[in-house]
Amino acid sequence: MEETRFDEITHRVEALQNQYASRDAAATAVRAVRHGDFDQIAPGIFPADWPRPICANIVDNMARDFAASLSPMPSFNCSGSSSLSEGAKKFADKRSKIANNYIEASNLAAQMPDAADSYNCYGMVAFSVEPNFEDKRPQIRVEDSMYIYPVWDRNMKTVEVAKVFFAYAQSLEADYPKVKVARQDHPGALIDGDRLKVVKYMSRKEVVTYLPECGNLILEEYANPLDECLMVCVPRPGGQGTYGGIIRGQYDDLVWPQLARNEFQVLALEAADKSVRAPIVIPTDVTDIAFGPDATIQTNNPQGVQRLKVDVPAASFQSMEWLRMDMERGGMSSSARSGETNASVITGAGMDALMMGYSTQLAQAQEMMRYALRQVVELCFDIDEKCWPSETKEVRGQDAGVPFTVKYTPSKDIAGDHTVDVQYGFLAGMDANRSLIFILQAYGAGLLSGDYAMRQLPASFNVSEEAKKIELEHMRKSLLDSLAAASQALPQMVAGGMDPSQLISMIAAVISGLKKGEAIEDVVAKVFAPPEAPPPAPELTAPAGPSPAEQAGLPGSEQAGAAPMPAAASGPPDLMTLMAGMTQGRPNLGANVRRTQAVA
Repeated sequence: MEETRFDEITHRVEALQNQYASRDAAATAVRAVRHGDFDQIAPGIFPADWPRPICANIVDNMARDFAASLSPMPSFNCSGSSSLSEGAKKFADKRSKIANNYIEASNLAAQMPDAADSYNCYGMVAFSVEPNFEDKRPQIRVEDSMYIYPVWDRNMKTVEVAKVFFAYAQSLEADYPKVKVARQDHPGALIDGDRLKVVKYMSRKEVVTYLPECGNLILEEYANPLDECLMVCVPRPGGQGTYGGIIRGQYDDLVWPQLARNEFQVLALEAADKSVRAPIVIPTDVTDIAFGPDATIQTNNPQGVQRLKVDVPAASFQSMEWLRMDMERGGMSSSARSGETNASVITGAGMDALMMGYSTQLAQAQEMMRYALRQVVELCFDIDEKCWPSETKEVRGQDAGVPFTVKYTPSKDIAGDHTVDVQYGFLAGMDANRSLIFILQAYGAGLLSGDYAMRQLPASFNVSEEAKKIELEHMRKSLLDSLAAASQALPQMVAGGMDPSQLISMIAAVISGLKKGEAIEDVVAKVFAPPEAPPPAPELTAPAGPSPAEQAGLPGSEQAGAAPMPAAASGPPDLMTLMAGMTQGRPNLGANVRRTQAVA
């Protein structure tokens, strides 16, 4: 890299560090409180008898509880509208499987608690997406958002990031052998005895990693072929307008109240200790004092024997309770989150009031996390298509518990379409029960389609495939209902004198097929198939030669011009003749052919 360009990068990183200096200080204080290192913020706060915190760490408890609520994964779908053609649906379904494979292969679900914790505590969530050339796929990582300094454009996209972190010298030497030589030239570069400060700068054009304490030694540098920053950063709304304002965590203002609670707790313990160890007040006529559970004191003034009273003002305990309540308000977490409920809120109205602010905060956080994850998946599509355009890959997974395998080629099956729909569910921030009820009510009222309702569910399944399965289940159920209705008609057939044996045998054949594991549609199609049409009967004609009358020599048989008697019509009888036998309940479908001739 040119020296001029590298100097520009180092100056740029220093400027970003100065810009985010106040956020670094606040985030460092919050992390110290969560770890119980109060003396880093207020040296000398711990007395000699109590070197560690002795009160509940409310900040850490609220942070962990919120991270657990925000960490569940949303659903990722690339499927479009139900009105699309079958080809477009298949294209979108395959991209949905590819997107979910990015998430699964990167183990993002296991990293989401750290992402949720960084977002709420330190005011920003950060994801890095880099090519994994060994597995030939994009790799998603959740980054610790402390000491990450992003720059956003007017479209709220990350265009430039400087990341400062501390790594063990031995680990860096394993990856970069020249680090060992640089350490020898700069013996004061180590921090905390065995760690080095590392700076990684990423932009749309380049990626540079260097050691600022070792003479700005460059560890790696390469041009960015994607024209996209490889890190996605989304801040927590801080009330400062567009991106670039002051980034604040949820618990920045709760650091000193937490320290004050610990101080009150220490003073309360000291007061209790002094009350127990207070001297005994005795009258002047007592010369010897015995100690122990069975000790007695003889005196002419027993009322004068007592422990010296050390009064602890009741307001001090009330102040501790006020601090606790104030911290819960500041952290947007009610006491109901820790299981503390009163009888007055058992009905549900009070509980809803307590949980309202928390649910609103969660809905806002899910919206920002949804925006970040959508950018992450779009960046994965871009990396996959540009790094391995013609590579045929295989995606394995499960769809509703059924394993599947899909092969794809990025240039063909992504084809520049990087869009993805990320959903936490209908009305994010609600609890699961009320959200589901709201969806069902809206669907029942005809306000939304079934396809849209399914896409709002925070579940990992293919919506288009699930819709096909539902349609198949409905059709199979209709076949079962039809067979059940036919079996209910058997008593009426018997009462009407009809023979139900054929219908009974058909139903029994369907049951036998189901026992063998055959699909109901295949069994019904086979059992109720129409019979093959019988071959047509040969046409009957009168035999050639003289008639019987002519052979007998009857008179009139040779009259000139006498027309012969017409032969009877051949072939089966008409429909009326066939149906006539059914009037008595005894149908006779047999057919006879007769030939008659009048005899004079």
